Amino acid sequence: MTLKELSAALQRILEAEQSPDADWPEVEKRCHRTLGLLKSHPAPDYTDEIVYVFLDDARLRRDDADYARVQRERLRNWLDGSEKISR
Repeated sequence: MTLKELSAALQRILEAEQSPDADWPEVEKRCHRTLGLLKSHPAPDYTDEIVYVFLDDARLRRDDADYARVQRERLRNWLDGSEKISR
């Protein structure tokens, strides 16, 4: 999985879970699929622990709005940094 592929998958997950009518089972499925790819293929350089935490915590984000806000902010910061690295 390349850094661009990972970033695109994470962006899609963020969009899906932040929609007004979020389909949380689908969000969880996307998180598990992406986490599985990261574990079965070499992770891109610069993959941070926040990526793994985010992918593993969909249920917590669904149930706790404050936790979700912090996790999304952390992931967005990582995505912004990874975008600069991949240029």
